[in-house]
Order: sequence, then C-alpha cells, then structure tokens
Amino acid sequence: MTRTVLATIIATALGLATLGAAPARADEDVAKVLAGIATIFILSKALDNDDAPATRQYRYQNRPRGERGLIYRKKPKRFYKVAPRRCLREQWTHRGVREVYGARCLQREARIRPPANCRREARTNSGPRVFYTPRCLRKYGWRT
Repeated sequence: MTRTVLATIIATALGLATLGAAPARADEDVAKVLAGIATIFILSKALDNDDAPATRQYRYQNRPRGERGLIYRKKPKRFYKVAPRRCLREQWTHRGVREVYGARCLQREARIRPPANCRREARTNSGPRVFYTPRCLRKYGWRT
C-alpha cells in the first residue's frame, strides 16, 4: 500500500515539475515558490519514513552445523475456521451411512470450538457417537 502511495506522489511531483520548466522571471508569484517548497517537503517526509513498523519478524532457530542466524518468518495469513480433513469419518445414522466429523477429533484439532448447534448424536451398539455434520459447519462459516 505504501509503495503505491509513494509511487503516486513521486509521479505527481515529476509531472508538476515539467509544467514549471518555463524560463524564470523575476515577477513570479510567491505562491508558486511556496507550492514547490511544500511539494519537496512532502516528498522528503514520505521518503524518510522512520515511523513505519517493521514488516519482517525474525527469530532464531536451531539449524544444521554452520547455518546459524536469523531466518525470515512470514506473518500469519487470515484465520479461517477450517474443519481438519483427518477428522472426517463415515458414521451410520438413521439416514444411512454419512460422512461426518468426529466430535472429539474436531474439538482437539480445530483452532476454535465448533458450534454447539451442529452437535449431533447417534446411538450405536457400542454406545452413543457424537459428531458434527459438514453441512451445518458450512452454515456457520466453516470450511469443510
């Protein structure tokens, strides 16, 4: 973002500089001179951007022998509610065999708690099985 703004400012300044290329006259307006000084001041402030936060994060990491030092760590991407693929199971329900997400696996592996409204239960010979349906998770903004 700052690169595009800076490029726009520099392009505008160069465009305005060519307009004032007429021969200098003693009777020029003071306003034109002040506008030129203001433009130079704004450009110098934009180029001297010491207040900007650091865009890179560094950390030390154990590496093989002879390769020690700082490494570049990317900033995390936008966080999404994602249902892990490893939690997808086939479960017998009263509607037949369906693909569902196991409750314990989803609660353990997902970064945030799954919605309580999506929690379903099926009774089997080996006891009740708790799961989440993919359709309901998608309804609440999860990626399945």
